[in-house]
Amino acid sequence: MITTGFTFNSGHSESYGIVVDPTSRIILPEKRRILTDIPGRSGYHVQSDGTYLARQESFHCYYVKPDNMSLADSARRIALWLSGEGRLEFDNEPGKYYDAFVVGAPPQQRHLKYGEFDVTFCYSPPFAYTETQEQTAIITSNSGFILLPVNGTADTPCRIIIKNRGNRVIQNIRVTRSIQ
Repeated sequence: MITTGFTFNSGHSESYGIVVDPTSRIILPEKRRILTDIPGRSGYHVQSDGTYLARQESFHCYYVKPDNMSLADSARRIALWLSGEGRLEFDNEPGKYYDAFVVGAPPQQRHLKYGEFDVTFCYSPPFAYTETQEQTAIITSNSGFILLPVNGTADTPCRIIIKNRGNRVIQNIRVTRSIQ
């Protein structure tokens, strides 16, 4: 399945003549576990804190040699773009991004007018982000509940700021969390 592309460090794969073929999209990152072998006992003692390891996904990329540049120069331009760390967004996941960097040294094959290489991105933390969302609500003595929806699939940290803009003491505020 060939995707339309990705944006990394503010550059889109299309502007480098790259077509992307994902080879290992992962549905769930690996859980962090410590396995302890206990003599005289079958299996392991498993210790886990519920967190996950970094996620790695590989993609096979093809690129076409631009008319005004050699294949080697095109590869160098791509290598410069992929070096470093940054925001990685896939065209087929609009509104989501990962903090990512390339792991390993992507091997390449060169042909007459095109090249190909495998690139592996590491995402740490291993989950996609969305843009920061902000919600403002005016609370009165009879406001009831205020719902702050999070549309993700992983535990998400949030910051709740309560400002008293009146002259009465704030009391009996309760913050609860529910997963649906």
